[in-house]
Amino acid sequence: MFFFSVKKAFFDAWDNLGIVILSNLSVMLILMAGLWPMLTILETGRLAGLFIILLLVPALSLVLTVISYLQSRIADYRRPSWSEILPALVNSWKFGVLFGGMVALFFGFSIFGMSYYMAMGNIMGLALTALLFWMSVAGYLVALWFLPVRNRLTGGFWKLLKKSSLIMMDNVGLSLFLGFIAVPVQLLLWPLTAFGGFGPAGILLQADGMLRLLIFKYDWLEENPESRKAAVPWPELLVDERERVGKRTLKGMIFPWKE
Repeated sequence: MFFFSVKKAFFDAWDNLGIVILSNLSVMLILMAGLWPMLTILETGRLAGLFIILLLVPALSLVLTVISYLQSRIADYRRPSWSEILPALVNSWKFGVLFGGMVALFFGFSIFGMSYYMAMGNIMGLALTALLFWMSVAGYLVALWFLPVRNRLTGGFWKLLKKSSLIMMDNVGLSLFLGFIAVPVQLLLWPLTAFGGFGPAGILLQADGMLRLLIFKYDWLEENPESRKAAVPWPELLVDERERVGKRTLKGMIFPWKE
């Protein structure tokens, strides 16, 4: 399942490269719009700069929420249309703003708290710093699942946050790969593609595709409640998915009309 999810994400992105590029460029525009005034204000007033950050993060989160919805359509082998963007924006803005604001506050307080406790210079301060650090790591991994969970599962904001936490804890290895391998690699490759390929859209597409496959596991476990997780028959569950992805060659990917 793991290797197939990586393969599927790459081919899905390749087949919908135009949408991925436009999605990434929209994120880049938001960052550029907020970065310049933020840096300018930080030179004269830290509080004003922090206020800009608190506005930038929810705005960025709103854009990522819409992009995540589009990537979920791609992961489901559908090609998003321009007409879907406005309805996705209308249906997502509350979740996007609330999620972005919560992420900004959570990590803002975490960074402030770790700085404060480190300055104590004693064992208690070190222990509290370590506690906040691991809480931040857990929060980061949960945040990576939130938007895909919102695309595919039902419930209000806090219920979806709970489901994201449960999925993270139930798939620790996959979460660590997503958070500490896939995300850094995608972000490192992002500028190498002129901020078009990989990047945020690629991360969201990969996370959503992984959740799509994990749902097959949970459906199977629901039908076989006495079975252990290790007994999940991935080869059988992914037969249709493998057929839909198909086999690719480098020639066929670059010159599909020649095959």
